[in-house]
Amino acid sequence: MTLVAIGPFLIGGDRLVWLAAFGVAVLAGIILARARRARLVDRLFALAFVGLVAARLVFVARYAALYAPHPLQILDLRDQGFDLWGGLAGAALYALVAGCRVPALRLPLAGALAAGGLSAGLGFWGLAALDTQPTHLTTIPLARPNQADISLAGLADAAPGKPMVVNLWASWCGPCRREMPMLARAQTQYPGVVFVFVNEDDSRAAMQRFLSDAGLKLKHQLIDTQHRLAETWAVRGYPTTLFFDGHGKRQARHTGLLSPATLAARLRGLTGS
Repeated sequence: MTLVAIGPFLIGGDRLVWLAAFGVAVLAGIILARARRARLVDRLFALAFVGLVAARLVFVARYAALYAPHPLQILDLRDQGFDLWGGLAGAALYALVAGCRVPALRLPLAGALAAGGLSAGLGFWGLAALDTQPTHLTTIPLARPNQADISLAGLADAAPGKPMVVNLWASWCGPCRREMPMLARAQTQYPGVVFVFVNEDDSRAAMQRFLSDAGLKLKHQLIDTQHRLAETWAVRGYPTTLFFDGHGKRQARHTGLLSPATLAARLRGLTGS
């Protein structure tokens, strides 16, 4: 996911695409509804809200067992747990009901949705075209405590065919510290996946001290002493987690806190299970 800096804030490129697409839909809706003297803007905002709620509820339902131990995590949207198809289905249902109740809205609503959908498609195509980051695991040497340096590609060679999750973190990063215990447990919960933890801003001693104080045991601890990995992947915020399939190809990127549910969703995309 490409990140765009707006002042001190980092916004995912996919979110900007959806916002821009919504803006285009509103503009098209205003133009089309004016001739029919219909009020459409409030309907579009309601449709967007219904779509977001539906996307969240469907995602939570799919991973209900992982939310059950901590139900309040359902309200924490920072984990970015949304189901795209659930959201689209909710929005489509709302549009269908609105069109049936107010016939004058049918054409403007359809036109607005078509304009928004086309804009979203073009936006995501543009993001993919502008993505110049490596598509596969790199050979950049990374330091290991008490062992010889090794690259991500080298680790993959030692576990052929296994997907890999690469977590870039720093001990001063609050979200990194909160998600680390969950990721440490995931090493055991998902034995068919290689979890790699790359520290980006600590000395070797500071990293070891943090892990010892937190009681965390990480199988693959690496240190990017020169920030080469972070620069290669254009990392602008921590934690950043990269997901690679069994062929070493990058499939997803998540910036920010991972919940057990969002981790499971990303891994399902890698393993198909």
